[in-house]
Formats: sequence, structure tokens, C-alpha cells
Amino acid sequence: MSDTRRQLLNVITAISQAAVPAMPALGIGISVGARDGAASPLEVPAGYAFSIWGLIFLLGLIYAVQQALPSARQSSLYRDIGSGAWMLFGLSTAWMVVAQLNGPNAVLATIIVVMLVIAIRIILAAWDNRGDTGRTVVLPLFGLYAGWLTLATALNVSGVLRDFGFAPFDLPDWQYASLVLLAAALVAIPVLMRVRGLIWYAAAAIWGLVAVAVKDIPMGAPEAYVGYLAAVIATVLLLVSANYQRAKHREPPYPFV
Repeated sequence: MSDTRRQLLNVITAISQAAVPAMPALGIGISVGARDGAASPLEVPAGYAFSIWGLIFLLGLIYAVQQALPSARQSSLYRDIGSGAWMLFGLSTAWMVVAQLNGPNAVLATIIVVMLVIAIRIILAAWDNRGDTGRTVVLPLFGLYAGWLTLATALNVSGVLRDFGFAPFDLPDWQYASLVLLAAALVAIPVLMRVRGLIWYAAAAIWGLVAVAVKDIPMGAPEAYVGYLAAVIATVLLLVSANYQRAKHREPPYPFV
């Protein structure tokens, strides 16, 4: 793919993913937060947590501006992640459309699993491309993306299992919800270690987990156990990230990490 086409696709898809959430304001469909909040299984965060998309979309627009600059054409980092970035933005746009039109959970889960794989691949590539100034936007943007998608993927797959009657596997709801959160943790912790405690990845995952705790703990036992587990996982992620941040002081300094 030519550099010009890559830049153009990144700009178009970054704008489209930020514009599509306005559909409910135009009387088309329902908001993602309203859709997820309506079901409100124990593993789903409180509705306010979905506001993280606003920050992600804003960073995406800043990234789009960078992509429009001539200097982006020759960036080795942008060349490495460019195809993945526009595919991620395009899939995000598609996911938002399907979700807001109250589409099937199976379609949403399929899309979001692919999105997670792409987002993780991007932050790994960006992490390994040390010293490129483009990382000042790339790491926050795709770190938040991947961190949030790690939790969101578990929730979407859980929704599919519920739809098809497999979940909660004859378990009480609080036990099943706990398994969903543990599944997310089994992905989040190794990824966070691979990117040496990337703050942005940790922050997004912790944001979602804290929102689960805020929603579930006031319910009292046994539902509150899910909230306590979410708080424990969030604390583990925080400690892992903090440990790597301290370790950086003992390593050669790299900018934009």
C-alpha cells in the first residue's frame, strides 16, 4: 500500500469512528452505554465508564491530523502500524453502528475480538519502535484502546454465551461474572508485562474494573464479591504497572515511553 493511501485511510477511518457515536443524537439507534447498561450483568461496568471512548476518539482525531502531515509519509512507525490502525478504526466504526442499531452480540463479539488482536499488535510494534516521536500519540491512543478492549472483549464474548444459553453454566450469576473478569485478567496481565507496564494500557483496564466495583459493591453479598474481585484485579494491574515504572529508572532512558 502506498504511503498516501495509508495516510488517507487512517484519516477517514479515525474521523468516522468519532462521528458514528452521534447517531443516537440524530434519532438513529441507542447509545452504546445505554445498550450495555440496559442488560447490566454483574461483569459490565457502570455506564459512566464508557465515556472513555470520548478520550479515545479525541486522540484518534489528533492521530488523524498527524497522519495528514507530509512528515507522516516517511515515518517508519506509521508505516509499521498504519494498516492495522485504519483497520482498527474501521472495525470500531462498524462495531459502533451494529451496537447502536441493537445488532446481535455474536457479530459484536467477532468484531471486537479482531479489534483486540489488532490493538495489541499495534502497541507491541510501537513499544519496540523506540525513539520515534510519533509514539507521543500512538502509545496513549492505542494503549487506551487495547486496555479497554481487553475488558470489552471478555464482556462481549460473555454476552454471546448468555444469548445462546451456554452461560452462566449453571453457576450463580456472581460466580459466572467473576470468571469473566478473571478471563480478562489472564489477557491483561501478560500484555501489560510485555509492554513493561505501559501506563495507558493499565489505566484503561483499571478504569473499567473500578467501574465494575463501583456498580457491584453497593449491591451487597453475593453480588458485591464481583466488585471486590474487580478491585483486586485493578490493584494487581496497578502494582504491575508501577513496578515497571520504577524499573525504568534503572534502565537507559527512552523518550515517549
